[in-house]
Amino acid sequence: MYMAWISFTRNPRSSLAAIALVAALAAFISIFANSITMSEAELENAYATIPVDAYIMGASATQPPRFNDELYQQILSSGFVAASRAAAECQVHSRDTLRALDSIEMDAALSEYAPGIEWLEGYDESLFAGEQAVCIAPRSAELALGEEARLPMRTRRSVVAVLTVVGLYGGGYDGFGGATYYCPLPVLRGLYEENGMPFSYCGLEMELCNTRELGTFKAQMRELRLDGGMTRLVVNDALLISVTTQLARHVRLLKTLLPLIFVLIAAMGFVMSFLLLRGRRREAAVMRSLGAKRRRVFATLLLETAMQAVTGAALGALAAFLISGRDALCLVKMALVLACYLFGGAAAALHFARVNVLKLMAARE
Repeated sequence: MYMAWISFTRNPRSSLAAIALVAALAAFISIFANSITMSEAELENAYATIPVDAYIMGASATQPPRFNDELYQQILSSGFVAASRAAAECQVHSRDTLRALDSIEMDAALSEYAPGIEWLEGYDESLFAGEQAVCIAPRSAELALGEEARLPMRTRRSVVAVLTVVGLYGGGYDGFGGATYYCPLPVLRGLYEENGMPFSYCGLEMELCNTRELGTFKAQMRELRLDGGMTRLVVNDALLISVTTQLARHVRLLKTLLPLIFVLIAAMGFVMSFLLLRGRRREAAVMRSLGAKRRRVFATLLLETAMQAVTGAALGALAAFLISGRDALCLVKMALVLACYLFGGAAAALHFARVNVLKLMAARE
């Protein structure tokens, strides 16, 4: 240790050169590794923040989808649906429609009428989240608030939906082509179940979660045969794919370069140590001629290299901290830098520790 320190201080230029090199390598690898961590965080943030929605559509734009409750439950239980809105409808009277929703946003036409809806006291748009037998009726139906609307099913006249009118929308002539009544989705579903009628949905909109595994979700939907036919699933993930593909490609490139950089550090450690120790072959020969064993010569040279590496790594860590902040400090990466550099230095020290004393002294003569 003492001999290594004497040698370290006796050759200030070479020691400073080695320290500067190690500091530069340590700062570079710390900043480089930190950029990988930041890119991975950006990728995770993209998956967490970029919204992805999906909806069920029919075979054409004019034909609404029809799917049963079993398929509806399978989609919701897939583990990828964060929120959903559904709709169902049936024909009542001669030309009228009873449309069931679990959210007013599920119907674009009713959403437009929302600001002008006249409500029975104590009711508002939240009625669609409940299970009360109530409805919103068009003013063209000439029904008063609090009055009962009796809506017989066209497919089975004996089944009548009896709903209390708690809201009125539209104008007096909106029913020219047939009126539309709106009720909570559980009400219509319950009516169908009570009368042994098969219940089907005509619309489903979803906000998806766990979007990193979106391919798994699509595979599940293909197994449910929602990739063709009369009912299809549409996933709006173009923005997510565009952003995450670029970020993922960037992360893969950085991770591919990282091992190459460590190999380069080891090579530079060898070259730098070889050049610095080359001019000290005579010192190694003198130590050997005075009785020092090869292992001691090797240990002295390696300890000197280690002092240079540790000092340089500390300065490099300080530089990385000043440039990129605390996140750039990673003990594992710093340890790898030291290990790679010392590996190269150890190879050079081993080479000079095995110097042939007689041959070297003869060459000097």
